[in-house]
Amino acid sequence: MIRIGIVGDIGSGKSYVAKQFGYPIFNADLEVARIYKKNRKCYLKLNKALPNLITNFPVKKKDILKAIQSDKKNLGKIVRVIHPEVRKSMNIFIKKNKTKKIVVLDIPLLL
Repeated sequence: MIRIGIVGDIGSGKSYVAKQFGYPIFNADLEVARIYKKNRKCYLKLNKALPNLITNFPVKKKDILKAIQSDKKNLGKIVRVIHPEVRKSMNIFIKKNKTKKIVVLDIPLLL
């Protein structure tokens, strides 16, 4: 299987380009949104890491943004919780599509 990684900044057209290939796409942004909405385990980890900032489930993106704006170190705390879950979902996607010739991975860059 060939894995094509489409990486770039927010709004750079990654999803548009990924769709042009016509192969199965793993969209990390959509996966993060799903995790915030449905993954209570991640919420509990975020709440433990940022108890005064992440207080409601499902997790709201505005609360994530406020946490990062209040202290840039919070981004690292969030990443340590969310990235392993995204990687796990990506690996499941790859296994599920193992018979496909090509898959596309739409991954944002955090700089």
